[in-house]
Amino acid sequence: MTARFRVEQLAVGGFDHNFSYLIVGNGGEAALVDPTGDLEVIRAALARESALKPQYILLTHGHRDHREQVTEARTLFPAPVLAHPEADIPGAMPLIDGQHLPLGEGTLEVLFTPGHSADSVCYRLDDDSGLFTGDTLFVGCCGYGDAAVLYRTLTERILPLADSNWVYSGHDYGATPKALLGEEKRHNPFLTCVSPEEFRELLQHL
Repeated sequence: MTARFRVEQLAVGGFDHNFSYLIVGNGGEAALVDPTGDLEVIRAALARESALKPQYILLTHGHRDHREQVTEARTLFPAPVLAHPEADIPGAMPLIDGQHLPLGEGTLEVLFTPGHSADSVCYRLDDDSGLFTGDTLFVGCCGYGDAAVLYRTLTERILPLADSNWVYSGHDYGATPKALLGEEKRHNPFLTCVSPEEFRELLQHL
């Protein structure tokens, strides 16, 4: 069976080992996630593709290190910018929690995941092959934020998702650039916490 999506992880540098992502559907429909850092890395990735059909520029949250190349990226990848309605992104179209964004033969599910920030969003490929987590979840770690809210997000929104999803985070902070969510459930200490108090204690040492 042919995969519905192809994902290119772009090591764009940026503020702190940032990643941007290019998601391409079977028909060339494409989304660009968190355009930031070295625009030439993004430009080169787009040049490697033929007949791309830009559909969305997706932001995981409004922090500057994840959106600093939005304006420039739109000249290379002419598509609407989508973000959480609380994100302060001029001209961005507001997302709705739970909505499915069509991309080729599949969709991207929008998951509001507050905690690192109030406007944090994750995007799940509907074939359970990938989860774009921004600063909500890293390989082996998670983003800093409101402990109670983030713990609830991780336990109620992330843990129930399929183990087969690759975790595509916003920064290269882990032992590997990406990891399967199933492995993170077993080994990431922020996903194995058994109580909000344990999680809060761990978070204080980030």
